[in-house]
Amino acid sequence: MTAALPAQHAAPDLNFRRVVHIFARTWPFIRPAAPHFVIFVAISVVIALFAFGSVFVITGLMNGGIVAGRPLGDMHLAIYGLDPATYRDVDTLAPAARLALRWPVILSTVPLILAAVGGGLSLYYYSVWIFQGINQRMRLALIDRLQAQSLKFHASASTGDAIYRVYQDSAMVTQIIRSIFLEPLMFAGRYVFALAVVAAFDPWLAAMLGFTVAPILLLGWKFSAPLRHAFRRARERNSLLTSWIQESILGVRVVKATRNEESRERVFGQRSLAAFEAAFKARVMLTVLGILAFVAIGAAVLAAQSAAALWSNAEASTFARDLLLGFGFAVWSLGSFTAATTRMGDGLGAVNALIAIWGRAQDMAVGLGRVFEILDLEPDVLDAADAEPMPQFASDVCFRQVTFGYRHEQRVLEAVDLVAERDAVTAILGTTGSGKSTMMALLLRLADPQSGNIEIDGNDIRGLEVASLRANIAIATQENVLFSDTVLENIRYAAPGASRAQAVAAAKVACADEFITQLPQGYNTPLGQRAAKLSSGQRQRIVIARAIVKDAPILILDEPTAALDAETELRVLDNLKTWGKGRCVFLITHRLSTVRQATRVALLRDGRIVETGSHDVLMARPDGAYRRFVSAETNVGASVRHG
Repeated sequence: MTAALPAQHAAPDLNFRRVVHIFARTWPFIRPAAPHFVIFVAISVVIALFAFGSVFVITGLMNGGIVAGRPLGDMHLAIYGLDPATYRDVDTLAPAARLALRWPVILSTVPLILAAVGGGLSLYYYSVWIFQGINQRMRLALIDRLQAQSLKFHASASTGDAIYRVYQDSAMVTQIIRSIFLEPLMFAGRYVFALAVVAAFDPWLAAMLGFTVAPILLLGWKFSAPLRHAFRRARERNSLLTSWIQESILGVRVVKATRNEESRERVFGQRSLAAFEAAFKARVMLTVLGILAFVAIGAAVLAAQSAAALWSNAEASTFARDLLLGFGFAVWSLGSFTAATTRMGDGLGAVNALIAIWGRAQDMAVGLGRVFEILDLEPDVLDAADAEPMPQFASDVCFRQVTFGYRHEQRVLEAVDLVAERDAVTAILGTTGSGKSTMMALLLRLADPQSGNIEIDGNDIRGLEVASLRANIAIATQENVLFSDTVLENIRYAAPGASRAQAVAAAKVACADEFITQLPQGYNTPLGQRAAKLSSGQRQRIVIARAIVKDAPILILDEPTAALDAETELRVLDNLKTWGKGRCVFLITHRLSTVRQATRVALLRDGRIVETGSHDVLMARPDGAYRRFVSAETNVGASVRHG
């Protein structure tokens, strides 16, 4: 299976410097949402401070007042309007006073929970809106860059891999915002705040909290490169699996017709298992990092709790006694123990979350690296600096010594010369793979020739604006691609501004109106996925109508009648000859019945045009290449009919 990128675009190895560079490159996609991030962070800080302050006050009220019966600080008296004589100026709170404190605790907890839940949900929905906008910008940029690539790129690219990059890899930009900007800011703030609070209780506990960071940073550094390699392997395996699934679904008819379901299921199982194993190994490595960090943090927490328990048992004074006196934490007690160790655990928990984020960031860097591999591709076909709009078509289209190959060493076209005139139908005839469709792709500038040039009315098309050129060329492709929309919208796809009357007129030229009007809702009938309910001939006529409704001066019909019966084919071609007056029409075909309707025939063989002329003139040459081709095709057809 082909890779998504040609060999020359292979991804470089990710080191720490490239990871940082990749994260920095997401800024243009994030920048439009920057004001919203400021608002989001400001609201988050306000809610966090309110929640912490409330919890701190309620904890002191419960553990210090209700449980331990200690006198309360001035902060509690001011907030709840308590009597100093009953709750401060005593050695121990009376049982009735302790019991009375349950209502302030309950009345404080309920609004705290409601505010936290309401604020949290609001922030969550706000963040989703912000993140999806950023993701949308990156996906649009990806699609735009993929569509800008030439046929050379797409000839060696895997559709499934491109889908995976657009859908899965691009989603990492929102994870980056959370995991590299917002969450680290939040967790770092929690850590610094916890450090300050714990230092107020005892500087040694704060030092313990600080020293624990060193081994965790070392773990993160050691695991970074192996994680990146593991995550890239996992994404590549999943990308290959996506490509395989896409091929299987598109080819489901062939699979069923050849009774290969069991074989495809077996291969799917193998590829799915390979993708699972790669993802599993990466996740196991990330889990090991988390476990080792948890061990280091757990050891620090146990040591801190042991020290705090000893000080609480001895009722030692806290370090910042005067500062903590207002909260009722002047000495070490159950309340002091709970408040200090909770903040210590919260701070170390923030460190643990940061190392987990760093581990996941390696996966994000890999995913975004794959996105920027696409965004860094320069399109092969671009407007020249002095490109001009295409003038009104007047006379002819000329191919002059055009040579082209998807690979330099493998030529598809070699020194092609051809003149297609206005008011004429030019048929390009040849066997499969002779380069017929490639000629038309070059006319549309889906790729540029390696040598030679293509001219419209004497103007090299490389000097014309690409958008203007393509606006003047309509094409009906042999793939008969239709979309999950109504018949009318499928016809108007090439000309969204076309009226219903224009669409109906185009359908009549393509002999499609007769069956469209028989559909349940006529032109408003939804076609569904890939228009599977229509016959191949019906799909082909809708595609021809789509090309006609564009009303372009140059029309390309690539195998336009391959799926039509002989009678319908003649009717469609007669209509096209009448409609094509004043236009230049190309017929790409290998059907002799189609060729006979053309004004001029060009026989293409092995990438070269070997003969040109009308059907009658070419058939009059006894040893002509066209006559031999027709005789061979006629003999083959007769053998098939009578064999």
